[in-house]
Amino acid sequence: MHQCIVIGAGPGGVVATKELLEKGFKNTLCLEQASEIGGVFAKSYENLTLTSSVTFSMFSDFWVGEGKSHYFWTKEEAVQYWRDYADHYGVTPRIRFGAKVTLVERDDAGDWKIHLEGGEALMCRHLVMAIGNNNIPKYPDWKEQVTEIACYHSRDFKNGEPFRGKNVLVVGGGESGSDVAYEIAQVANKCWISLRGTTGWIVPRKRGGHAADVSTHRGIWDLPREYGRKLSPFVLKLERARKDPVFDVLADLNEKVTSKNGIWGSFGTKTLALPKAVAHHGAKVVGGITEVADGGRTLKTADGKILDGVEAVVFSTGYLNRAEFMPEGLKSCDPRKMFKHIFHPDLGDRLAWIGWARPGFGSQFPIMEMQARYCALIFSGEMQLPPREEMIAVAQQDEAAYLQQFEENAARIRSLVDYHRYMNGMAKLMGCFPPITAYFFTNPKMWLHLMYGPTQATQFRLRGPGKKVELAHDIMRKLPLSTFNHIVKAGLRGRLYYGLRSLSPFARKASA
Repeated sequence: MHQCIVIGAGPGGVVATKELLEKGFKNTLCLEQASEIGGVFAKSYENLTLTSSVTFSMFSDFWVGEGKSHYFWTKEEAVQYWRDYADHYGVTPRIRFGAKVTLVERDDAGDWKIHLEGGEALMCRHLVMAIGNNNIPKYPDWKEQVTEIACYHSRDFKNGEPFRGKNVLVVGGGESGSDVAYEIAQVANKCWISLRGTTGWIVPRKRGGHAADVSTHRGIWDLPREYGRKLSPFVLKLERARKDPVFDVLADLNEKVTSKNGIWGSFGTKTLALPKAVAHHGAKVVGGITEVADGGRTLKTADGKILDGVEAVVFSTGYLNRAEFMPEGLKSCDPRKMFKHIFHPDLGDRLAWIGWARPGFGSQFPIMEMQARYCALIFSGEMQLPPREEMIAVAQQDEAAYLQQFEENAARIRSLVDYHRYMNGMAKLMGCFPPITAYFFTNPKMWLHLMYGPTQATQFRLRGPGKKVELAHDIMRKLPLSTFNHIVKAGLRGRLYYGLRSLSPFARKASA
């Protein structure tokens, strides 16, 4: 009987195993069906480069090395970092590779029985699901009518070569869809990108040699989300002022974002791949597909276009939150119905999901780490989950807040969260929210990093359970600070606006 079994050795499984080991769960086992660390990232398309910088992508207590603050990992470099992290924290010996889970059952005592391919079965008290949410492809309904041409999902895409000289439709324009479209547009005869609405809010990875996500800091992101209505047109104006065809396309696409909170009501697409495909390689953006004819060779779009001679379709349409090997009732779980996207109210501390919270901006890896830290605190008994009814109520409140902020995006992408709201909420729940006000008086330089450095994971090691104050100070001093750019200026204007608005009805009217 294992104390805990973690399924999956991607970044979520690795950090979960590490946190459990640090809490004394020495009899922890991590199961990975592949032969190496990395999960879906290790199997993704050849030219994958992360859209969050090294500064944001790193775990809180494992430094990435000097001179990489504005660097973006390739998938091979990301996987190597996770290998090094696993070796450093003694996780690697706890991973059993080539262990494919075929069935999970629960006995009368509430313990878990995990069946492996080959017939072996393992028992554990606590189970962590760290399989990610990029396993079972999701398709639009009309896919079933495409019978005469080749169909692919972005999960199976490796490079653009199979599409050379062909007429190709790419469906969806999130981050992976944008990369897929860019690679195909460079070699295809024709490349269309079908979008039901838009791609999410597009931002470049870098601005002037600096990682753009360094500006994902408290100086701007601690403002009310309604400020996105003022921030968005301001950012669009700056993008158009560049007089660059790529940024003109970017602005055209961002103007199609219909959420009332603009940039803060959508998910981020942190790559210029799609604008480059359009501006430099002749790709055409079209509406959603409304009619399919001739087995998919002819397609009609919502904006009235007819696509003739289609030879292949690549669906970059996301994934289902589903695990077929789980018991009935747990095969498909809605992240929004779980407490903090982690715990099922009916199962309490016996089962946790790691990685079912996708940030609109920011990075998913710090979220995975924060979830893993909380999970280890709950499993160890240092903290207790709220009663079932309270967990349900909190999940409902969180869902309502995200539906209000993200609107249709939150209804469609069930794992979508606001990075700052999620991380701050988890930190307050755990007691590791950074002492921002205290640092203003006692350590102004560290306060500056807290407010105008990237809100990555290290600042949540300054206090509370799992604190590593000396290490956190050392790492944070090495992290970049935002330049005095348009985002900082917008944040200062926002603070002035809300400060004046709070004074009196007269001041609110004058500042509007």
